[in-house]
Amino acid sequence: MGNVRLYDKSFRPFIPYDKIEEAIDTVALRLNKDYGGSTDVPVLLCVLNGSILFTAELMKRLSFKCEVVSIKLSSYSGTESTGNVRQVMGMTGSVEGKRVIIVEDIVDTGKTIVDLKRILSEKGAVESKVCTLLLKPDKYHEDIPIDYVAMEIPNDFIVGFGLDYDELGRNSKDIYVLDTDMKYYILFGPPGAGKGTQAAAMVEKFNLCHISTGELLRGEIARGTQLGLKAKALIDAGELVPDEVVEGMIENKFNTVKDVAGFLLDGFPRTIAQAEALDRMLAKAGSKVTAVVSLMIPDETIRERILGRAAVEGRADDASEETIANRVRTYHEKTEPLIGYYKDAGVYNEIDGLGTIDEVRSRINSLMEKY
Repeated sequence: MGNVRLYDKSFRPFIPYDKIEEAIDTVALRLNKDYGGSTDVPVLLCVLNGSILFTAELMKRLSFKCEVVSIKLSSYSGTESTGNVRQVMGMTGSVEGKRVIIVEDIVDTGKTIVDLKRILSEKGAVESKVCTLLLKPDKYHEDIPIDYVAMEIPNDFIVGFGLDYDELGRNSKDIYVLDTDMKYYILFGPPGAGKGTQAAAMVEKFNLCHISTGELLRGEIARGTQLGLKAKALIDAGELVPDEVVEGMIENKFNTVKDVAGFLLDGFPRTIAQAEALDRMLAKAGSKVTAVVSLMIPDETIRERILGRAAVEGRADDASEETIANRVRTYHEKTEPLIGYYKDAGVYNEIDGLGTIDEVRSRINSLMEKY
């Protein structure tokens, strides 16, 4: 089980299917004990759409005769309950004079249960009890007892096994929980490895903010921020922009960009000192580097790709064998100490950069989905 992405959000594994089956087995045993030998035929009220899978699995385990009736209610918008329950589809059968077992996927605030109890009473049900796959006890404050509970969970937003995020995710047999942890990825790769192409795809698929130090500097200068003005003064004076200025820009980006699942750092860190500074920066937010994705290609391939790019783009400066050799040497000198640093931290991952763009992208996606 790896993370799954639905729209703009990432969900991590929470409850595997075998645990769900065990919980349903247990609650079915209780129902069979309480309803076994009944002379009447109780009604299972399937609350659409979320409880479809739970109702189907539960029915297979019940030893007593029962009918199935459905009703569709809604109270959720996105990841939040609105608190207002509306009837989307009326009941598909009669419950008059019958005992009803309300089959719910999840009970949180309990507003739906209150409304269902009222509706069933108005339609002449002689009794109604509640059977739910999941209960959020910290959020449920109604006086109505929840008679049969398969599992209790914390007050987190979940999807899978019938539960959805704006109608997606219901068909997963496992249950996933919203991953609220911000992700911090570092992209390594020599010239010609295809970092730019792959970074764009990673940003789109995983809802990341791409931080390229060069673009970041130009953006801060263009906006005339305090850090941008400081960097411009240094550049105009022919001096290098010190680490602390670049680090300040990156931290500012971390603190101001919202509505993303994480960040993709490209071109930073370049030294052990910068890597240590990044660790301190993230530690202040109670976080750390999630993963380093290193696109690996042989030195000869680097040379071939740079020469090919130079010919296509008419860049004579890239066509020099001496220039290429220097760029390859500089890359190794700068990145190899960082590779060791992140291997020691247990977050370093190498990706074979040879093959088509789609082949390399598939390898990257398989790695990213583990986080």
